[in-house]
Amino acid sequence: MESGSSQPIGQALNDAAVRQFHFTIDCDWVPGSQLGLERLLTLCDKHRIAGTIFFAGRFAESYPDLVRDCHRRGHELGTHGWAHGSLEEDEDFRLASYEQQREWIRLATDAVESACGIRPVVFRAPNLRIGEATVRALADEGYRFDSSVPARRFDMGFGRVHYTNYFWAPLAPYRPSLHHLGKPGHGPLVEIPPSAYLFPINLAALRVLGLTVLISMIRRIARQSLHLVFYCHPFEFLPAKDQRFPKNMSKWNQRGMSPANLSLVDAFIESVLDLGYVADTILSAIPRHIGFHHPIVLEPVVCRSDHT
Repeated sequence: MESGSSQPIGQALNDAAVRQFHFTIDCDWVPGSQLGLERLLTLCDKHRIAGTIFFAGRFAESYPDLVRDCHRRGHELGTHGWAHGSLEEDEDFRLASYEQQREWIRLATDAVESACGIRPVVFRAPNLRIGEATVRALADEGYRFDSSVPARRFDMGFGRVHYTNYFWAPLAPYRPSLHHLGKPGHGPLVEIPPSAYLFPINLAALRVLGLTVLISMIRRIARQSLHLVFYCHPFEFLPAKDQRFPKNMSKWNQRGMSPANLSLVDAFIESVLDLGYVADTILSAIPRHIGFHHPIVLEPVVCRSDHT
């Protein structure tokens, strides 16, 4: 397929193609949540899977050793805004100006690059609030992939997705139009939407709906896409009392935070792999189907020591 094709990638593959499972982690800037990420890395080691980890810039800046450890273990690194999840006012990429978005992206990119020597090229918007200006800002900062468009998702007041502009976006990876991110086009980025079937495929849904319901949703998603994108947050695996949260963090979410969630995700991963999915990072899976003119190579840069 040519790189400019507007056809969703999953539709171009036959039934024998491998189904890809993308295990992703959103590291919000929540002080105290770093231990949750360490526990998730151990879980990934157990299943021998490499995930895609999206860092808020301030998280990467505060815990550079942990960012380097993620890279050393073979995980793919992306960004997730600059201070998303902080005790300050949160970032809204859907409403912010192009200039403001580019500044947030640049700060986060520099923080990850300074920590591990790799410049990230994959992004996820805080709260999945993304707009057309976001794609332009990402492209201008050298990004190649995004995983933010809330296709087939609307939280009906219970979650963070309260708009339906992109509800009918493809579930399979695609190149979004710069005029409407929910429609395939010839934009500079590839979109890999977080998986959803009205409700998201994430830890919150797993905790509330249960594994059986989520597997049923996944079977339906598989009819339209070979890619399954699951996400969770490090703070979900620690007691809320051990962390500091912004004012807009709901008490409902805080009640669900517990180390016991590790066993839920453990069982979820086992079930997904039993369905025949193969775990893979976003960058290592997508280029085989997109047909970029040049392969994506992450060039290492000189990494500054914490002690200099």
